[in-house]
Amino acid sequence: MGTKSATRILTLASIMAALATTSNAAEPSDGVDMRPITTATATARATPWISSSLPAPVRSRIEASFQVASQRIVEAPECGALFADLGADGIEMLSSTLYYPASAANEKKLCGGAWGYTTIGSAPTFLCRKFSRISEKRGAMILIHEALHHAGMVEFPNDPKGLTSKAINNLVEGACRL
Repeated sequence: MGTKSATRILTLASIMAALATTSNAAEPSDGVDMRPITTATATARATPWISSSLPAPVRSRIEASFQVASQRIVEAPECGALFADLGADGIEMLSSTLYYPASAANEKKLCGGAWGYTTIGSAPTFLCRKFSRISEKRGAMILIHEALHHAGMVEFPNDPKGLTSKAINNLVEGACRL
C-alpha cells in the first residue's frame, strides 16, 4: 500500500474516531489528534503564507483578515459552499494561497481599481499596498474572492461566462456574511 493510500485510511480513521467520540480529550492513536474538529480548531490550523517582501502593514492586515475569512468559511455554510461548488475546500484554498506584493508596474496599472489579483487556478495572489488601509472584514472578503479564483472561479471579462468582480464581491459578502 502506497503512502497516499495509507494517509487516506489514516485520515478516514481519524474522522470516524472524531465522530464517535463526544469528549474533547485527545487520545493517542498513531500520533493522530483524535479531538473533534471545531470552528476554533479548524481556523487555528489555517495559517496564511505571506511573503516577507510585503510591507509590514499589508502583512498585518492579511493576518487579521485571514482569521476573519477562515472563520466565515467554517461558520457560514453558504460561504464554504462557494468553494464546494467548485470542487474545493475553502480552508484549503485560503491556506494554500501565497500572498505576494503587486509588482511596481501592476501597482500603477491594476491597483487603482483593485485590491489584489490572482490568475485563475493559481496559488499566488498579489496584493496592492493599499490593502493595508481597509477593514479586516473588507480584507476577508478580498481574500475569499481571490481564494475562489485559486479554486477555479472565472471572472468576466476574461471569461464571458464568468461573474464580474463586483458580482463576485457581492456573492462573497452575502454568502460569508461580511
